[in-house]
Amino acid sequence: MRWFWISILIIGAIAIVVLMRPRDDGDVGTPPSPVTPSPVTPSPAPASPDVRSAQLDGRFDISGTGSTSDPYRITWPLLQSAHDVSEPNGEVRVAKYLAQLDGTSIEISGYLAPPVQQDVTSELLVMQKRWDGCCIGTPPTAFDCIEVRLDNPITMRGRHLIQYGTVRGTLRIEPFTAGKFLLGLYRIEHGRVEGQQTDGGTVKSD
Repeated sequence: MRWFWISILIIGAIAIVVLMRPRDDGDVGTPPSPVTPSPVTPSPAPASPDVRSAQLDGRFDISGTGSTSDPYRITWPLLQSAHDVSEPNGEVRVAKYLAQLDGTSIEISGYLAPPVQQDVTSELLVMQKRWDGCCIGTPPTAFDCIEVRLDNPITMRGRHLIQYGTVRGTLRIEPFTAGKFLLGLYRIEHGRVEGQQTDGGTVKSD
């Protein structure tokens, strides 16, 4: 009889333990069906603007492709950097990053002056600094001035008149020296002037 009740107590204790054990949902019920992810269509990449740029010597950023329709838009600090490689005797070693611009189409803005005082000219100086070609302003150096030969003459009327504009054409980098003195370095061939302005307004080309 004692063993009977002992067995009953043991079975009851086991039943209580089983009933009080936390339920594991992973062991009970129907396992969830696997979910198949929906295919994702990648969004098209945004179109890049039609602008190309290059970096010269790790210091100078220029835009454009160097073609006639899309010239390199260069800066005066880029041209002035040639001074870093000039020799005391006036000889200039044109750096490779500058030499690769030789023969390409470029665009640059600056102050304009004819080489001699005249009303109509097919030759110009385009400069970084203001100069009227005579007495007003700072005369240019070989590093901040470009000689320009124009395909079409332009009007340059007005004595001591400060003029400004954007010049396009083919860049030539050719040191021009007299003895130990560097007189010129940059030329533009087949040049044309856009947006030419004076203190009195826009000047029309002939």
